[in-house]
Amino acid sequence: MSIGLDTSVVLRLLTGAPATQADAARVMLAASRDTVCISDLVVSESYFGLRHHYAVPHAEATRAIAALLDDPRIQCTGVARRVFRDATTGTVSRSAPGLMDQLILADYRANQCTVATFDRVLAKADGAQLVA
Repeated sequence: MSIGLDTSVVLRLLTGAPATQADAARVMLAASRDTVCISDLVVSESYFGLRHHYAVPHAEATRAIAALLDDPRIQCTGVARRVFRDATTGTVSRSAPGLMDQLILADYRANQCTVATFDRVLAKADGAQLVA
């Protein structure tokens, strides 16, 4: 059976604090013979946790999460791996929606949905429409 990581475990892996829990998370990840999964929701919560509770700058938080998602032991359950990789490689236009809106947009695109939004910046993206 696969293991799905909770936000608290991901934050320990990313921050190393508190040290005893971070060590336990690293040991669990290294010892796991099962697939270790991270959902897009946990990725989103982890990004906000790094930014708002740990005061990690956007670029550093984005790089740290992208690196974790690129770990071959980690399976992403949604689109976060691609969204965070694009965000760290500069392939996203500066006029693109914010990181979380990109995650939402990519998820809906993958499920063949159009995003309905009041956000004028997001509405300019392919696959989104402004609610009038």
